[in-house]
Amino acid sequence: MERESSQREPQQPLVSVIIPVYKVASYLDACVASVTAQTYRNLEILLVDDGSPDECPAMCDAWAERDPRVRVIHKPNGGLSDARNAGIARATGDYIYFADSDDTVAPNLVEDCLTAMRKYDADLVMFKFDTISESGKPLLSDYRHNDFDQVQVLEPVEAVKMQVRAEIDGYFWAFLAPASTYQGSGFSFPVGRKIEDLARICEVIGAATRVVRIPEALYHYRLREGSITAGLDPRLIRDWMKAADDRETYIDERFPELRRFMKLQQLNFFANLDYETMRQSLIAGLKIDPEDADALRRRIESLRDEIERDDEITIPAALHELLGILKLAVAKGMDGLVPDAPASAAVPVVGETAGNGAGSAGAEDAAAAGTGTGAGEGARAGDGEHVSLSDLFRDMREDWRQMRIQWAGQWSDAVGAVHDAVPDVVRNAMQEAELEQVEQRRE
Repeated sequence: MERESSQREPQQPLVSVIIPVYKVASYLDACVASVTAQTYRNLEILLVDDGSPDECPAMCDAWAERDPRVRVIHKPNGGLSDARNAGIARATGDYIYFADSDDTVAPNLVEDCLTAMRKYDADLVMFKFDTISESGKPLLSDYRHNDFDQVQVLEPVEAVKMQVRAEIDGYFWAFLAPASTYQGSGFSFPVGRKIEDLARICEVIGAATRVVRIPEALYHYRLREGSITAGLDPRLIRDWMKAADDRETYIDERFPELRRFMKLQQLNFFANLDYETMRQSLIAGLKIDPEDADALRRRIESLRDEIERDDEITIPAALHELLGILKLAVAKGMDGLVPDAPASAAVPVVGETAGNGAGSAGAEDAAAAGTGTGAGEGARAGDGEHVSLSDLFRDMREDWRQMRIQWAGQWSDAVGAVHDAVPDVVRNAMQEAELEQVEQRRE
């Protein structure tokens, strides 16, 4: 008689799917339905009701009655990080996956991730995503995270560098990881802050032994008003800075060989943050606390001084150019909405060299540090050159995508609301830039 065990299939690992829920009644059913419809069936689905004041708690309970794999955690409101932490504490799976309750997932997400893990002997699987509207209509998008067409097998240090260079986004719904990454490791999301993904993404990568990226769009990211990443919240500047500092602290400890690389990338990150907050102040009326702006600029100067004292690091020309533009913008009063000089005024930009010394360490990666917003493309800053106000903020490209999405949700309403409050000099500068771009396209 054959042993029964020889005929049994290997036990399938349990995957815990954690879905924080708060004021998403219009989207919750679509999200949960897409998870319960997974082709991989051995799931534990944790709906974490974060004290939602609408019908979401009852909707969660209804799903638990409908599908035995669904468990509901009701808790007082504490924010996304707190809800995720609660889900981690209650998860019993071998792997943990996070989904946002206003998005949807492809039916093969879990199955394809587990298959990739086995095929490439990896314990962290990342994938592409696409974007949808509030009504679920597919939207065109062009994220650097999705700029690959072949499977990528990476060592953790390689993936960390790609993440810091914004080639891998920090969204926690864009990968599947072992439960041991989150449980018994001291991991937790920072409660009371936004930008929690950026603060912790490199900890997940650093805990892996091998990372695989598969070129499949397995997640549908909904762009809508009212989400955590929507709205003109000036406090975000503090959370961006804290998140970037958390990331740097972890990388310095886990990958000390990347310390010089991180200094340069931090300078690039904060310079882009300063540029973007200025741009949002002009375009959408974002009000930044002067103390926050001052803290950011002091940090930029400190990093720059530290890097320029290190003969092993070279600041790339594009980043030098952006730093020069930021100084010029502050000098012209661009950190507020009342510039002192007319839009046509010409202001000299002090030319700067591309760095200190030969700079072998970090120089190989330095080119990536200057990619940023590309703010200087319309205002080449050389010795004796002059640029106008409209030159400074001409470039409207979406290179700094992950940050710009923070304010995208209420863009139209915000522009209309502040239109009358924006000084004529600013509106004229913006119109001048737009007309110039039209003329260039005609030529």
